[in-house]
Amino acid sequence: MKLWAIRVPSTLAEDTRRLLLQAGIIHPQAQLRKDNGYILIPVKCKPDPEELAGLTGSKTGDNLIVIEAEFETRQKKPLLEDLLGFTPTFDVVGDIAIIDADDPEAPRIASALMEFRKSLNVVLGATSPVEGEFRTRKFMVLAGEDRTHTIHKEYGCRYKVDLAGAYFSGRLGTERQRVADTVKPGQCVVDLFAGVGPFSILIGRTVPGASVVAIDKNPAAVELLRENILLNKVDNVRAVEDDARHAAEKLQYQADHVIMNLPQSAREFLDSGIRVARDGGMVHFYDITPEDDLYRTSWELIQDAAMRQGRWVECLEKRIVRSYAPYQYNVCIEFLVVD
Repeated sequence: MKLWAIRVPSTLAEDTRRLLLQAGIIHPQAQLRKDNGYILIPVKCKPDPEELAGLTGSKTGDNLIVIEAEFETRQKKPLLEDLLGFTPTFDVVGDIAIIDADDPEAPRIASALMEFRKSLNVVLGATSPVEGEFRTRKFMVLAGEDRTHTIHKEYGCRYKVDLAGAYFSGRLGTERQRVADTVKPGQCVVDLFAGVGPFSILIGRTVPGASVVAIDKNPAAVELLRENILLNKVDNVRAVEDDARHAAEKLQYQADHVIMNLPQSAREFLDSGIRVARDGGMVHFYDITPEDDLYRTSWELIQDAAMRQGRWVECLEKRIVRSYAPYQYNVCIEFLVVD
């Protein structure tokens, strides 16, 4: 198709393209083309020379020339949805995608993911919910390599993960960064349900002088946690294989921050979490709650636990972290513990 275009030297093409893009005058359906050391940038209509000079900061006669030229139509990159006819639900951890194995379309989804996501090498189908003492799921390989382990990269950290042996969610990266941002240099953090260490190691790497005690009772998770401490070269994170209740007895009143990221059952450990916090310490408590009772019951349980410990609590923030299931949400309540 024949369009008006801006002819610009190749050395100035990218800067000019960005300026024209910001101005909203680049033709969306035409492909840029080369022309003997120049780049032709297609535009929606013939630009006024003075307006063009004002947009680009250039003298039109010196660097930019307005001409008419033939352009090829920009080829729309096919989307995953285009192939499947619907938008699939999946999670990504490292180079592994996770979908529901019970989905009737699971084989098609797995095949499409491998085709459209070149960074993926495995598609797993979850055959069970998160369950059991160690919060694990069962999987079947639907496409790609026969494995459940990978390395997940997030906010400058790398985590060895085995999805069949220890729970890990790639969707909580932003939440982990948010919590790390609340920790001040030199503070003590106790991560009661650390898993493979994503909260603990991020804090250890990014908060100067912080000390972190990372606790989990799952031996497979703690083994990966120790490997991740070495992988990320953090010497201020200590891995502890123990039950949170037992560990809390040894860590009474020590923590400036207590992380309780066990949303399916963290309520059962509220006494322990509050016991670990020092006077003025902050607890980051995660829960799964229904849409019609996002925070009320959780906050009442927190208050009851504080009373049993002879302490007071002050709510700092209540927030939805993400949708968990229909009409259910993963929420976070952050509160101060006061003697």
